[in-house]
Amino acid sequence: MAFAPDGRIFFTERPGSLRVIENGKLRKAPLLELLAPFVSKGEGGLLGLALDPAFEKSGYAYVYHSYLHTDGGVQNRVLRLKISSGKAEINKVMLDGIPGDTNHNGGRIKVGPDGYLYVTAGERYKPELAQDKDSLGGKILRISLDGSIPQDNPWPDSPVYSWGHRNPQGLAWQPDTGVLYSSEHGQSSHDEINIIEAGANYGWPLIEGDETAGKGEVSLKLPLLHSGSQTWAPSGMAFITQGPWSGELLVAGLAGEQLLWISPSSGGGKAKATALFQEKWGRLRNVAEGPDGALYVMTNNRDGRGEPGNNDDKLIALKPNWK
Repeated sequence: MAFAPDGRIFFTERPGSLRVIENGKLRKAPLLELLAPFVSKGEGGLLGLALDPAFEKSGYAYVYHSYLHTDGGVQNRVLRLKISSGKAEINKVMLDGIPGDTNHNGGRIKVGPDGYLYVTAGERYKPELAQDKDSLGGKILRISLDGSIPQDNPWPDSPVYSWGHRNPQGLAWQPDTGVLYSSEHGQSSHDEINIIEAGANYGWPLIEGDETAGKGEVSLKLPLLHSGSQTWAPSGMAFITQGPWSGELLVAGLAGEQLLWISPSSGGGKAKATALFQEKWGRLRNVAEGPDGALYVMTNNRDGRGEPGNNDDKLIALKPNWK
């Protein structure tokens, strides 16, 4: 989901629709419905969404989606859309050739405080891709808003920003420091919250959780926090910027069916996570802070792994009552 300066809330639906809420009501007709070679299968489909910083003037938005390549396999790509007069049109292919499959497609995109577009890419169940710097799989990618490669990326002419990821799902920048955080699915547990540094290797499949690399391995980064033997399946994430929780991190949990409240540090101590709204709404795909200070939580019980109720799925608004 993404919030426009005029109050509209845009959001994607995995089967291929871009929707908008205007004046508190869902517009009946989608702004865009992607067609073949677009494909929605398993964890693939129409995924991440971000608005251009100059959206009011440009009307540009960016989306991430899966499609059937001419070789018969699944790939992912990032598109720039032009939104105007109640519809959206494809304007440009920004980044292509991101490995895809039924699962582990990554798919989160956000514009960072540096003005560049960040993209999470999974390793499509081929762990070795995460350690291959020539592959876009198992990476966090970074491109300019015209599709070019930033000159200060870690490797010349490469969109790769960090590597060694399994299936990164969330991106958020700490407001005061500008430090980038990411959430990542572990193999069966050991889900991770990572602090992302340019050029750093986050270890998959060589290590996960708080494991350390053996002698002779490349330098590998350990997570800020991991779930241990539990399963969070962390997805979208956001830092709170208003009220007494300002600076705290919220992470939506799928299998964990919870909203994780994470204090990045407490009095110089280790980060810790507290579960909120556990099993209240089922699988949570995303959380975001709106311009009005409300927290918006997106459920995902119809993704093939949940137990949907009659009114699923939902976009839930939580309005803080600070005292």
